[in-house]
Amino acid sequence: MFEVIVNRWTNYDGMHLSNDLRKLWEQHVFWTRLFIVSTLAELSDLDVTTDRLLRNPTDFANILEKFYGRQNADIFRNLLEEHLTTAASVVNSAKQQNTEAVEHYSRLWYHNADQIAAFLAGINPLWSEAEWRNLLYDHLRMTTDEVLARLAGDHAREVAIFDMIEEQALDMADVMTAGIVKQFEL
Repeated sequence: MFEVIVNRWTNYDGMHLSNDLRKLWEQHVFWTRLFIVSTLAELSDLDVTTDRLLRNPTDFANILEKFYGRQNADIFRNLLEEHLTTAASVVNSAKQQNTEAVEHYSRLWYHNADQIAAFLAGINPLWSEAEWRNLLYDHLRMTTDEVLARLAGDHAREVAIFDMIEEQALDMADVMTAGIVKQFEL
């Protein structure tokens, strides 16, 4: 089945895939950052920023569908949407200084990361569940640190953390690309 799906995209080579996935992971962390800033500062762009951030899972699904079919793409889209909505709950709880809620939503966030890692390893045997879990846990930890730095007004630390988040997002894109390229011999 996978060969049939990929054969429809014969002009979709590894370089285009890499560019597309790097762009999507960059957008994921960029729009997450803007959501954090807009939420914590109560900016008027919060609704449009949120809408744009929530487009990211669909954009990922559109690429993954080319290789794994609509059903698997939809599963990933739903998991990534859950990742983002749970992140919003973490940010809003931190803003309200509700430690109990932050801990609750953080547990859900990490559980969702486990689900994403297991799902990805399940659709591509070249993706390691442990590697994806580590990548996603690092992403969550750094995003939490970014929120806390912003809340503390430590903007120099916040920017330094975002630089690390951005680099790590590119690592996630590269892991995703390498697995697809190897699996489908692009």
